Amino acid sequence: MSEKDAASTLPIVAVGYGPRCTPVMDVVEAATGICDLLWLVDLGLPEMAEMEALLRRFGVVVDVSGRDPGAIGRACAPHSPRGIVTYLDAGMVALANLADQLGLPFHRPGTAAALVDKALQREVLGGAGVEVPTCVVVPSGPARSALAEVPEALVWPAILKPRSAQGSRHTFLAHDLDHACALLDALGDTREVMVLEEYLAGDPSRSPLPFADYLSVESIVSNGAVSHLALTGRFPLAENFRETGFFIPAAVEPGEQEQILELVTAAIAALGVTDGCLHTEVKFTADGPRVIEVNGRLGGGVHEMLARAAGLSILELTLRVALGQEVRVDGPVLTTRTGFRLFLQPPAVSAVIRDIVGIDAITDLPGVDAVSIHQPPGAGLDWRDGSRNHVLAVIGSARDHAELLEVDRLLRERVTVTYAEIAG
Repeated sequence: MSEKDAASTLPIVAVGYGPRCTPVMDVVEAATGICDLLWLVDLGLPEMAEMEALLRRFGVVVDVSGRDPGAIGRACAPHSPRGIVTYLDAGMVALANLADQLGLPFHRPGTAAALVDKALQREVLGGAGVEVPTCVVVPSGPARSALAEVPEALVWPAILKPRSAQGSRHTFLAHDLDHACALLDALGDTREVMVLEEYLAGDPSRSPLPFADYLSVESIVSNGAVSHLALTGRFPLAENFRETGFFIPAAVEPGEQEQILELVTAAIAALGVTDGCLHTEVKFTADGPRVIEVNGRLGGGVHEMLARAAGLSILELTLRVALGQEVRVDGPVLTTRTGFRLFLQPPAVSAVIRDIVGIDAITDLPGVDAVSIHQPPGAGLDWRDGSRNHVLAVIGSARDHAELLEVDRLLRERVTVTYAEIAG
């Protein structure tokens, strides 16, 4: 189909990124009967250049590389798009400006800025009365000068992380000022702007195992109405805050769910979200649940887990919101199984993967639908890259949390990864 022929049948502007493109294609066709999309992609990225031919089979591709928002808007306008959707933090402010320019439902520019800027988000939430961790901006440059403005009242340890990033990339627990300086020095003077913020200690009255002391809430907002679809539980983090697994539904104590949802609803209102999807992380502390951060997108793997747990397509709901349709869900939705996504994380070192043994023992387990190798033998690992550095992922569903725990145990017992060229 030529771009001219496709111009009248492109209601959705989709922001493409690697393998996430395919489920969006499938869901758009199933939900709307339309298989043509207007893809905004950066063809300067090798992984997107490789997908250009495939994306053109499903609509029109607009290359955003090096183009300002006005030029991108002018390229989109002839196709008369009726909705815009993204599942990434990167470029969200530019997309909000584009949506504003085209008159499409999306996060407003100011809201998008607060969703991707951790320091600004803390300021906005705190100003609205939502209790948040103390946060200090750490500019780029030499470590000592960058940390000169850290208040003496800051309680150590503290979390050091990029001001705008996801997936725990370059996220560390700094034990004191000297340790924070050493971590910044390891990143170099050309690193991104960081934030140093209060570490939220877990609630000591809660049982520390087998699950983590934080969770996330998956929500959609349609014309200002908030629907909380699910609470996503977590397994304990690996070193440097790397995810080892999550699942729907979360395991919460009686009475906790209502308190958590009230907090998340207040945070969403404070940020001024009127249309879109949200992934809000919440920590259990001795003073009750506290917001870690609000993300203006789907959480990683949530669409798979929610489909397996409840037969609900959150991708379809986000697309309907993007088209301006009224979407209301009485949630959290009822689940019949526990959808999960487990990760095998490497040690917190830089190394090369030599071999992976035992995967066959996992693929045969009840409820395991897929095992995907993310870092094959020969791949180089950087300990600073966060959760995305996982060796493999296991996707599936379990009858309950007990069966989920057994799958997780067997994954860590039966799969062995060996490494070479190990450096601290």
